[in-house]
Amino acid sequence: MNIPERLESLRRLMVSSGADAYIINGSDLHGSEYPSSRWRTREWISGFTGSAGIVAVTKDKAGLWTDFRYWIQAPSELSGSGIDLFREGAEDVPGIGHWLSEVLPAGSSVAYDGRTISLKTASEWDEVFKDAGISVLSNLDLIEILWKDRPEVSRSALIELGEDETGETRVQRLERLNKALEKEHTDSWIGIGLDSAAWLLNVRGADVPYNPVVNGFLIYSENRLTWYTDERRINESLGRNLEKDGVFTADYDDFFPALEKISEDASILIDPQSITRGVLDRIPSTVKFKTAADPVILMKARKNSVEAERTSQAMEKDGVAIVRFLMKLEKAVTRGEKITELEAAGMLLRERSSLPGFIEESFSPIPAFGSHGAICHYEASREGAFTLEAGPNLFLIDSGGQWEEGTTDITRTIVLGTPSDMQIKDYTLTLKGHIALSRARFPKGTRGYQLDTLARSALWQEGVNYGHGTGHGVGYRLNVHEGPHKISPWPIDVPLVPGMIVSNEPGVYREGRYGIRIENLLICREDISTEFGEFLAFDTLTLAPYDERLIDTGLMNDGEINWVNQYQAEVSRRLKPMLNNAELDWLEAATAELSLITVS
Repeated sequence: MNIPERLESLRRLMVSSGADAYIINGSDLHGSEYPSSRWRTREWISGFTGSAGIVAVTKDKAGLWTDFRYWIQAPSELSGSGIDLFREGAEDVPGIGHWLSEVLPAGSSVAYDGRTISLKTASEWDEVFKDAGISVLSNLDLIEILWKDRPEVSRSALIELGEDETGETRVQRLERLNKALEKEHTDSWIGIGLDSAAWLLNVRGADVPYNPVVNGFLIYSENRLTWYTDERRINESLGRNLEKDGVFTADYDDFFPALEKISEDASILIDPQSITRGVLDRIPSTVKFKTAADPVILMKARKNSVEAERTSQAMEKDGVAIVRFLMKLEKAVTRGEKITELEAAGMLLRERSSLPGFIEESFSPIPAFGSHGAICHYEASREGAFTLEAGPNLFLIDSGGQWEEGTTDITRTIVLGTPSDMQIKDYTLTLKGHIALSRARFPKGTRGYQLDTLARSALWQEGVNYGHGTGHGVGYRLNVHEGPHKISPWPIDVPLVPGMIVSNEPGVYREGRYGIRIENLLICREDISTEFGEFLAFDTLTLAPYDERLIDTGLMNDGEINWVNQYQAEVSRRLKPMLNNAELDWLEAATAELSLITVS
């Protein structure tokens, strides 16, 4: 079936199921950003391939809600589908709940698979639907009925990490979980996030693209942790170690029935953002709930010294791959070789793959030449990929790797010839914001949204802005996007604390012309203590040169120029032992010291 045919089939099924509207979140049962092929329901019903968005279908209308990253990409993918694009976050664009309340009469019903909808989102919809006289059916997986050749659940091999790789045993992590629950006066916790389970159990897998995780659920109750997963792939050694550490295992499909058997006297810590409506619906109503932040998500975000040091080692390998890639790409384009965006991404993958400890990419790379760079989360295809050409053309590549030592995420924008004055100005303004955040010193307790302005201020002064957040958390050999912290304009009430890794990626996007983004990963650390309190700062983890051809030092102050020179020198110093003579020569030229501005 094509997309319009799938929509019509869904509408017929909605009628027989008593639903006037159906919502498809495109997530799996674990809230994964990159779900396995079985759970790409949003893509199956709409044709939209982005990593974020929700589809709502009524008997005669359909819409896709997605954020700024996909505002340019989505229209072409939705063309001819009969699905309208709603640019989430834009002025006067209604949310899904309000839109459905407007197009559906009172007495209608909205349905969805509650196992894929967070409790926070479902609760927000409930309020809107209640006011509009609309009922909710939260237990319908209509896609399962329609998708005849739906892929099976992934079952990858498991890897157990040692304490030398994690810095902490699973017993120690379970003790920390138990103390966190006691502090909240609760005794039970439910974990559906695959990265939470991987972190807590010190295991890794490959059930989800780009994220080295394993399908499974966790229930901690009555001082007992049970991992619901495919038991057939737990080898004898891991099984013995889990048992020794007090971790019980059960079949993946037993999780939802087990929720119904939780003790009626239990008190469960619930984080509405990390649990689903479908989970809550299966827990006995007599159970007591305490709403609080998920303790495992916060513990996972704070890297210990072993995780931080190993991530730093991963950055060195990643930096070597980036340098080799940039050198080879630059020389090939100068020679007039015809390299497409996809081929460029393949070149970088080969460089990473040639180094020991590389596992896979941490997300689908974004190799964007020219006007494609203005598509914030552009994904190249064989049919539409541009060929890189020498000239005043920018090439943006956002990519990352999963290494045995950690997870990386980096964006570099380079020019393939002589840049224009506007390109230089936009790049330099972006770099100024990038530097401002990198150099930030801030009081303990500061939230990410309080720092976001630092990355935007230089752009704002020129009437320029970008629509995405400035920074996201990054896992340790786990998900490249992790919470709970962010650096963005949105008031997320999570303080930055030592050990948190966060990206720093301001940008400029000129539709139809080019895009610029510069991204490093930072790790938060303790800095100074004064009579005014404790202050924190960032250390930069990423190691790869900026394109100095795009830097106008006349727009910078000496502090900013000094920072770039120190960073470029550090890149050269750290990567030098792993490079050959030709690569060293290229890197030395790429990191040449910028001249300071002398004011007489």
